[in-house]
Amino acid sequence: MGKKPQAYLDTHRLDEDRRIAMIGEAASKGGKIGFHVDDEPGKADRYIEKLLKRFPHLKVENRFKGPTPGVETVIVIRMESPAD
Repeated sequence: MGKKPQAYLDTHRLDEDRRIAMIGEAASKGGKIGFHVDDEPGKADRYIEKLLKRFPHLKVENRFKGPTPGVETVIVIRMESPAD
């Protein structure tokens, strides 16, 4: 059996707060959600701050430059609660 396909959603036409809401809503359902932001000073930090303020049950699992020049990738997951 093959690998599970990855899903991609292009949200560049949405405003930043709507993008963050979509990321948070998807990550809240469980699993890992990765998103890319332009590698501008403070941009990933701003996304992360807004995301965790609105969705405090999420956490950043990883963050790195790439996969292409000028992009930063952030991976978020839902924290397990005692009831999970």
